[in-house]
Amino acid sequence: MKSSYHTQKIDCIINVSAIVTIHYFEFDRNFHSHGEKHDFWEMVYVDKGEAVIKAKSREFTLRQGEAVFHRPNEFHAVSANGKVAPNVFIITFVCTSKAMHFFKGRQLSIPTPLRSYITNIISEAEDCFHLARNNPYLTELVPKDDAPAGGEQLIKLNLEMLLIALLRFDISAKKTTIDHEIHDNLVRGVVELLHASVYGKITVEDICRKLSFSRSYISAKFKECCSMTMNEYINKIKIEEAKTLIREEKHSISEISAMLCYDNPHYFSKVFKRVTNMSPKEYKESVMI
Repeated sequence: MKSSYHTQKIDCIINVSAIVTIHYFEFDRNFHSHGEKHDFWEMVYVDKGEAVIKAKSREFTLRQGEAVFHRPNEFHAVSANGKVAPNVFIITFVCTSKAMHFFKGRQLSIPTPLRSYITNIISEAEDCFHLARNNPYLTELVPKDDAPAGGEQLIKLNLEMLLIALLRFDISAKKTTIDHEIHDNLVRGVVELLHASVYGKITVEDICRKLSFSRSYISAKFKECCSMTMNEYINKIKIEEAKTLIREEKHSISEISAMLCYDNPHYFSKVFKRVTNMSPKEYKESVMI
């Protein structure tokens, strides 16, 4: 009996054929690069702070949450601004798909829901390759012997999903239920309060009182969206701020501990090591190269 099934050819509008390099830099505030050009694409995303970008004859500031795409053979450079120590994600890749014309010279604000693709790329890259910390001259990815199966493919897929999502983000209808909108707004409100308290102290009870929701409800929704508790999140952003302050070299470790409202430098160092797997002193030595 003849089969009635028909195969559907998949139209791949974005096909990344190779990954060249992956970097997550924690630059000091005086970092400066002389620039380069190469025959593949480069995406530069500022995860924290801001960076100065040169592309051809243009020079502009890329702020937190923004990305720029450099097309093949375009001269470009990235530097800190002398004031803020930025965190910058850079990935270079080969893609000849026609849809990449959309990204030529594009400076885009990466919508929050799409930033998880970048997080996934970084996580998989750390598992798959020996990534040199803050080495802008790394020109190849060195695989780990114990890399998890399929890790490189997941990097490719997450990058392709990010690029496709950016292509369609502005024209995609965002259909959410009222309940989901409430949850999103609630978590957004919690995050805003936590970020506003980086240089202060805030308790879960303070947040519940300000937002007029029960502790159990807010805690559950926050962990559902962020995969961590509110206390874990506030420590995470405080330590990220501490890393920036360390790289800016304006304050001692004890001063940074006090600025971020930790009870004492010893406890601050304990939390810092729990979050980063190194002490504040070890971190400083690792980035001041």
